[in-house]
Amino acid sequence: MCIKLSALLLVIFYTFCHGNQAATWDDISHLNRTTVTKIIHVKSEHDVAEALKFANTHKLKVVISGTRHSQGGHITYPNALVLDMSHFNQITDFSPKERTITVQSGTTWDDIQQKVNPHGLSVKVMQSSNIFSIGGSISANVHGRDPNYGPLIETINKLRIMLANGETMVISKHSSPELFSSIIGGYGSLAVVLEAELSLTHNTLLEKSVTQIDYSAYWPLLQKTLNDNNIALHYGRCSFVKGKTFLKECYAINYALTNNAPMTNELNHEKNITRNKYLFDLSRHSSSGKKLRWHLQKKIVDVPSQKTHISRNNAMRPPIKFLAYHSPNDSDILQEYFIPTTHFIDFMDDIRQELTSQHVNLLSMTLRYLKKNQETTLNYANNNMIAIVLFINIETNEEGLLKAQAWTQQLVTLAQKYHGTYYLTYQRFPTKKQFTSIYPGWKHFKALKEQYDPNKIFYSQFYDHYIE
Repeated sequence: MCIKLSALLLVIFYTFCHGNQAATWDDISHLNRTTVTKIIHVKSEHDVAEALKFANTHKLKVVISGTRHSQGGHITYPNALVLDMSHFNQITDFSPKERTITVQSGTTWDDIQQKVNPHGLSVKVMQSSNIFSIGGSISANVHGRDPNYGPLIETINKLRIMLANGETMVISKHSSPELFSSIIGGYGSLAVVLEAELSLTHNTLLEKSVTQIDYSAYWPLLQKTLNDNNIALHYGRCSFVKGKTFLKECYAINYALTNNAPMTNELNHEKNITRNKYLFDLSRHSSSGKKLRWHLQKKIVDVPSQKTHISRNNAMRPPIKFLAYHSPNDSDILQEYFIPTTHFIDFMDDIRQELTSQHVNLLSMTLRYLKKNQETTLNYANNNMIAIVLFINIETNEEGLLKAQAWTQQLVTLAQKYHGTYYLTYQRFPTKKQFTSIYPGWKHFKALKEQYDPNKIFYSQFYDHYIE
């Protein structure tokens, strides 16, 4: 009787949740391919509740996934139920007057931009690109290019969540500060984010300007720039071409508020994807390809002394589709290190030496300014930081992965040397000792896990590697 009932529950569950049985799941790095029990394509809160009920009954783990850009095993675990939230993407409330928007967690930043742009509004904080889901962005507590804000948590008014026992809650930094600050930046380890209310800002007209500088002058110039209240967006680029200019020749790109041109209400869409993809492909395994790409970057994309005008929304939707890449032999990965501004030059000298000696195939380095923010339990912005973003191609055979792990651990050690941190969104190459040293809030995070998810329903390779 019990066997028949269990089988009936399986049939009912598999019928309602719109997914595939005994599937595999992976992230965009293609380094975490895992066999899972079931992929549930969530379309309603009821789907989430039923999935959690089933997981509790059958003692299964649950992982939560959006656009699959977290690369450290955050969305995979063997034999788990996968909650694919990408179709749970409705905008449930929007108030232009209050400058707020409430969205389901599978909504992307592009969805939000499409909604708010006609009303003259814009997002405050998001990643450099708009392709990511809101739930995933919350789980990673992302940061962006606006130097006036710290991480995403600063712009989240409240969250609607579902706990492991199926209970729903609306939380904020005022009503449930511990849970709020741990779910944000907690990589789906405590609850399912159902909805988020975000604070918006005005979609302003910006003037882009580019300044060529030596890396040693980057922070002094940026420090001076930050005193200008007109700067709405900022980032930097440094040369990835091995040789005398490697990580020395840099460009500071600023977007300042202006009224010197007419404002457009149209959103840009990515163009020349095939051409740009071809040029980027040339640079993956060719020094001449890297030289060509860097030359074109300076001559076409970020041109010194050339000023152009663009809306905030369009500046926050740069091209990214041309980066799509899948090879059986290698993979493009991201890494990010946050270094206190006072140690930026010393860290750059050390990382240049390490990347050169280890023959790391660096495809780009970009820079951001990140204001200090210690609101999250797993906090990476413990000072005013320069965020150093590395885009790297690695071989995916055993030898290549071991090499990448070794030099990554050395880069984390360098970050520690200068009281910096690293971003948890990417590969699980750092050691657990490095994690616990850089993220001391892990103990409190684990205590909250035991309080809100004692049966460890929400689980992942990330949690298992670092916290368990």
